[in-house]
Amino acid sequence: MENTNSLNRRDFMRLAGLAGAATLAAPGFAFAEAKKRKFEIGATFILWGYGANNLEPSLQDISALGYHAFETFGNVIEDYEKNRGGFLPVVQKYGVPLVSTFCQTDIVDPSKKAGDMEKLVRWAKMTKAAGGKVIEYCASGVNRKGFDYKQHKDYMVSSMNDYAKAVTDEGLVCALHPHTGTAIETEEEIYYVMENVDTRYMKFGPDVGQIQKGGGDPVKICKDFVSLIEHVHLKDFAGGDNGWLGYSPLGQGKVQLATILDMLEKKKKKMAGMIMFELDYDNKVKPAYTPLEAAKISRDFLASLDYKFEKKTI
Repeated sequence: MENTNSLNRRDFMRLAGLAGAATLAAPGFAFAEAKKRKFEIGATFILWGYGANNLEPSLQDISALGYHAFETFGNVIEDYEKNRGGFLPVVQKYGVPLVSTFCQTDIVDPSKKAGDMEKLVRWAKMTKAAGGKVIEYCASGVNRKGFDYKQHKDYMVSSMNDYAKAVTDEGLVCALHPHTGTAIETEEEIYYVMENVDTRYMKFGPDVGQIQKGGGDPVKICKDFVSLIEHVHLKDFAGGDNGWLGYSPLGQGKVQLATILDMLEKKKKKMAGMIMFELDYDNKVKPAYTPLEAAKISRDFLASLDYKFEKKTI
């Protein structure tokens, strides 16, 4: 007589298969073995605004939420250095180190190169003095209506090589940040630039939400250029006029964030910069959450994927 408490091989395999399917269906299943992440998570300050007045409120929240570092703009550092008693005192007050600075130059108008180069080098020096490691480099805006990068491609590449070498000569890493509304927005533009710039100097600093908004595939682009990635803006994109220019707190949009993070964890031993949570700020529409709330939602999404925020107080 068969023991009703026993399982035959066929029953065992069937139940094991069901258990496996349940595991696959569970949120975050791909990270079940990722108990220890090698990358830490920082935050950019623009969720709180774009000017020097927004720096201290952003650092207060970033520190309380346990993010490991922050990014600001070159002009914000300069404003503090010239007009507010220095940049480092406010950074040290909140205990969140600077890892990167966002800087822009023109790459279609040669007449602007000398001034932009002087500014970029000046901000790179300030970034290094403040402990930063990366210039998140972005082309300045263009009129996208009728814009054809092929008309400017040679100068785009040559000027970016010069800008990136200047940053490298200052002892920092220069990482290209594609951005909507600039000369490097579409997937075609990203591939052309990254396949033609001198990657001894120009590395890659993708903003995955910007790529999604620009019509590109952030997973494919990150996979193809993973060896060059030295810094990341981790941003989600939901679309619509929502107070964040169509972006959203992490986990509430369309970007395959978990896939991208898993790829970085598996493919990259280290980065000069960091994975940085970012959510743009738009003062024209009131968003659903305060900056603190949106940053907390995003932190908690990342914590669900086993990223650690050990110094959090909120």
